Amino acid sequence: MNEFWIITQASIPVFLMMAVGSLLRWAKCFSEEAASGTLNIVVKALIPCLILDSVMGNAALKSSANLLMAPLLGVGTLILGLLIGWASLRLAGLKKDSPDSKKRSFAVSVGLYNYGYIPFPLALALYDQNTVGVLFVFNVGVEVAVWTLVVACLSGYSPLKDWKKMFNMPLLALVFGLALNFLKADMLLPTALRATFHGLGQCAYPLGLVVSGTIIYDLCRQYNLMWELRSTLVASALRCLLLPAMILLAARFLPLTLELKRVVILQAAMPTAVFAMVLSQLYKADSGLAFRVVFLTTLISVISTPIWIKIGTLFLN
Repeated sequence: MNEFWIITQASIPVFLMMAVGSLLRWAKCFSEEAASGTLNIVVKALIPCLILDSVMGNAALKSSANLLMAPLLGVGTLILGLLIGWASLRLAGLKKDSPDSKKRSFAVSVGLYNYGYIPFPLALALYDQNTVGVLFVFNVGVEVAVWTLVVACLSGYSPLKDWKKMFNMPLLALVFGLALNFLKADMLLPTALRATFHGLGQCAYPLGLVVSGTIIYDLCRQYNLMWELRSTLVASALRCLLLPAMILLAARFLPLTLELKRVVILQAAMPTAVFAMVLSQLYKADSGLAFRVVFLTTLISVISTPIWIKIGTLFLN
């Protein structure tokens, strides 16, 4: 019981930071332009610094099991979610004559989980830097799947023209950090430079979560949360109940390192990513349905995330 309370205490601040962002946006202390600019700084500067800080000198990333299995699991968990989403269309009330845009958004809303802004602060709070480094490698696989499979699912055409989006600042920072780690050259960097990476990296996810809160507030004003309740509830149940159980069950029979088990536990417990709504909007799918699933799964995850982390910790020993 004490361990569960520790997990809950680590989870609550994540959601409170998002609530602070929504409150700031409501009070008009954080404009849409400011949120956009801050998000740009987080993605292009702060997260790369956090990656370098977490990867350099990380003993867990010298294991070939982590370097190979982690991205494969990232791809695999996302594929599993997409397949479950497509297989559950009729259960959600989406029939053959339903708009394709709605079906595509439903599948992506079930499959694409919040692999970044929520699990990273939880990994820092609950585990260690080794686990955080493996989490970044795991997310390389997720990113590849997002810009290939998810884009193909939403758009209905080949995503080859979007492959360049996989090569972003966080990925470049990860490759650079892994190279330094492999060559054992990370210790050659000046102490002041490593301290700078550490200081900026610690700002990444608090700021990112606050900005996420502002985005959710704006979307709540744009969409009616009471529409299409059946599809929203089914997608949320699949994301928050069925998929965590399936992922943890699969992980139990895989030869995973301790750090990778921790990463799988965190990612299995995640709600639908806000990015599912962004991509649905970008590729002219049903962004309203995607947002409603994002909103409901995020609310549910305030309770379900610590529960699944506790269950996963016990189940995977």
